[in-house]
Amino acid sequence: MHHAEIARVFEASGPFVSVYLATERDVEQAASRVALRWKNLRGGLLRDGVPEATLAAIDPRIGDSHAGSTLAVIAAVDGVRYSTSLPEPPPRDTIVRHGPLPYLLPLLAAAQAAVPHVAVLTDRTGADIAARVADGSERSERVEGRVPPHIHKPQAGGWSQPRYHHRAEALWESNAGEVAEALTRLVDRVRPRFVAAAGDVRALQLLREQAPKRVRELIQVVGGEYASLDAVFAAADKLVAATVDADTDALLERFAEERGQRDRAVEGAGATLAALSRSQVGTLLVAGLFLDDARTAWFGPAPTDVGADPAALATLGVDDRQEGRLVDVAVRAALGTGAAVRVVDPDHQAAPRDGLGALLRFAAPVQEG
Repeated sequence: MHHAEIARVFEASGPFVSVYLATERDVEQAASRVALRWKNLRGGLLRDGVPEATLAAIDPRIGDSHAGSTLAVIAAVDGVRYSTSLPEPPPRDTIVRHGPLPYLLPLLAAAQAAVPHVAVLTDRTGADIAARVADGSERSERVEGRVPPHIHKPQAGGWSQPRYHHRAEALWESNAGEVAEALTRLVDRVRPRFVAAAGDVRALQLLREQAPKRVRELIQVVGGEYASLDAVFAAADKLVAATVDADTDALLERFAEERGQRDRAVEGAGATLAALSRSQVGTLLVAGLFLDDARTAWFGPAPTDVGADPAALATLGVDDRQEGRLVDVAVRAALGTGAAVRVVDPDHQAAPRDGLGALLRFAAPVQEG
């Protein structure tokens, strides 16, 4: 999921229905349970005035859910605008929103956690290699090295032992070279943040020796001889989480620094909306998922038509004004002006006040008085 892809949701006209349904893993009749939950939610939405056509467009997507994942569907008057399965459950089993703007924060939080990375499971004869990229897809490759009779070093003595040892070592090096070439091609194609490697100790050593520096610097050993590449990816989940946390910490550290200098950062709902109205925001910082935040703001047809109240939009000359949830208004303005959106821990010491803040593309105007 990329921000640009998610932002295309706003090409449709509201009102929108945003649905996030967590599904149960290893539970009998899981699909039937999800269908029953949707049936109950559907009735409530219909009573709240959601058009039958919008709900009918969502119906087929409910059956697309995968056990253990979260089904996310964003629909508008003209049908479903976005649908996907999120790997992690939301804070609640069910989140449903109906309003003039879609609720996209769970999608954006999932997108920032989709760190591109590569997994390698290698032995002395070859390797399984795969990449998981930001859009959730996977690219894989199998390297089949040579497996002659003397691929393993003989343990017996005798005059021929050194020769067999030399042959085995040469073959291991040759196979590791093929693995390094395949890994380098994949790394250059997907630009991962790291390479999670596991397998035979000697094979991993040879892989490091033969990989170019730009690849070698990415390799992090996550274990030994796992049974499958899926196990390597599972071990890499900790590295993914650590990468996301490090990125967020670096962003908040920069935010705190810029906020202290009072020129390239703003915080608080009013100041953030004002910066969004000037296309000034480079990264919108949102503290948490705003599940129970009832604050609202106002917006108009253009992404920069945003304000804390109708008077702010009147000052901008916007006559066509609507009221929406504060966070949804801010996210629409950010995505519509090409800004990034980062969901951060609201308990972080550098989290923005009032739950909203921004790193700016250019310095904020000096406030008088």
